[in-house]
Amino acid sequence: MKKYVAFWILLLTNLVVFAQNEMLQKTISVDFRNITMYEALMQIEARAGFYFSYDNQFIRNQKRLSFTVSDKTVKEVLDMILDNEYHYIINNNKVIIRRKETEYITVQGRFYDHSDQQPLAYVTIFEPELQRGATSNEDGSFSVRLPLKTPLKLMASRVSYFDTTLVIDTRNNPPLHIGLSPRIATEPTVIVRPVEAHWLARGLIGARQKVNSLNLRNYFYQRKFQLGIWPGIGTKNILKGQQENQISFNLLGGYAAQVDALELGGLFNVVQKHVHAVQIGGLANMVGGTLKGVQIGGLYNYVGDTVNGLQIGGLVNRVKGPVSGLQIGGIYNAAPHFRGLQIAGLANNTGEADKAMQLSGLVNRADFFKKGFQLAGLVNNSTQINGAQVAGLLNRAKKINGFQLGVLNMADTLNGVSIGPFNYSRNGKHSLSISMNENGQLNLAYKSGSYALYNIIQAGWLKDKPGSDYYCYGYGLGTEWHLKGKMKMATELISLFYTPSSRFEADYSAVTLQPIFIYQPLKQLQVFLGPRLQYQLPVYQHGKDHYKRLHQNMLSLSHSTNDGWFLGFTAGVNIF
Repeated sequence: MKKYVAFWILLLTNLVVFAQNEMLQKTISVDFRNITMYEALMQIEARAGFYFSYDNQFIRNQKRLSFTVSDKTVKEVLDMILDNEYHYIINNNKVIIRRKETEYITVQGRFYDHSDQQPLAYVTIFEPELQRGATSNEDGSFSVRLPLKTPLKLMASRVSYFDTTLVIDTRNNPPLHIGLSPRIATEPTVIVRPVEAHWLARGLIGARQKVNSLNLRNYFYQRKFQLGIWPGIGTKNILKGQQENQISFNLLGGYAAQVDALELGGLFNVVQKHVHAVQIGGLANMVGGTLKGVQIGGLYNYVGDTVNGLQIGGLVNRVKGPVSGLQIGGIYNAAPHFRGLQIAGLANNTGEADKAMQLSGLVNRADFFKKGFQLAGLVNNSTQINGAQVAGLLNRAKKINGFQLGVLNMADTLNGVSIGPFNYSRNGKHSLSISMNENGQLNLAYKSGSYALYNIIQAGWLKDKPGSDYYCYGYGLGTEWHLKGKMKMATELISLFYTPSSRFEADYSAVTLQPIFIYQPLKQLQVFLGPRLQYQLPVYQHGKDHYKRLHQNMLSLSHSTNDGWFLGFTAGVNIF
């Protein structure tokens, strides 16, 4: 009796399964013309006489379809629109669509040198289409888990060895013993990208990541989006350094081949090739190739090739190639060639600049400034500059065509103007001047700068009655030009303050304009003579008569009690 019951149960079960399979074997014809996946499934339901159940997370309802088929089974049509990635469970009049579970295979083995049979470490073995792989250990062993597909082809690569292709039999998967042949005699020069040699990147990227980048230097693959935690974390991350991303998010730090849209890193971003995008790192960004766009690092930015865009570093921006754009560094900016604007809290450093401006709190340095401007809190230094240097303390240039403003200005060759208390240029004016005025005032002055505009630092002594001599000090500007032969002409404007020798009381001050004629009998000597027009500034402590010794023998041109115009003369020598 039990045998009969079991027979009938088995028979009924087979009949149900057969009936259910018949649902998927129904023949239908469809004409999809730019309709959504949802509309396509609705049409199949209407033609087949049942309905579907599925998870919207896995099936894209808004995906658009356009194709026509005739006399195909329901299963064939479903496989076509769902890319054969799903299987179907029939429950009464309902077809449940579920994603197929991925099957995996683990490939294990050992690499050895074919010439001496020694274990071969740091071999990269990977599946190019799946972008998954592993690196062999010190004893040459490896293990890589891969989605099962047929055929399964693996590539083995190592510097100084020939690449090897492995075809894996998924039905029979014994451990592999793989020998690689060295190609030392034919090995091309291994080019290490700048980012791989960078001191900080070396510490952040693991040894296996760096080895894989060398082994797979000609292999890259593309991704629209990637999410990472740290270089080397995760089974797929062994090849992350070869990944070319559109958008990249790194929770802590990332290592990629290139970025073409946006990259954000909680701590750092490391990119082998170029970044043509926006790159933001909480601490640092390091790029081996070019940067086109914006790079923002909380502390540090590094680019191994050219920059065209904006670089903002909390501390330092450093570029190995030309920069065109804007660099803003909290402490320091450096580039061998620069075009644009450099702003640093402490220092800017460039080899060659053209149509550029350097602004820093302390120091600007440039070898060759074709055209531009340097502004520093302390020092500007350039081998050659066509433009202007303005510094709180020192401007220095071997050759300058333009303008210098600072306390001390130095140039070997100056074709322009230097303004400041102390100026020196080898081809300019620098002389010690000794002169005397009509009232017996003896003057000592240092004149330096260019002939077009030189600076005058002057001090003097005027004897009055015993015990009441006067000292004077001041600053002026002058210009000198050649007339004919040994004759020259100069015009000087000098402001002087006078104080009695017994006490400091600079109540009397005067401004003097003196056109002088110069004769140069010797290379190191000039004699000069000329009138001087002096304006006595208003005085308040004493009346005009109290200071009459200071303009004795001068012709008074006004009758004011507190100020006045006077005409006198000066004569002296300039010693070079």
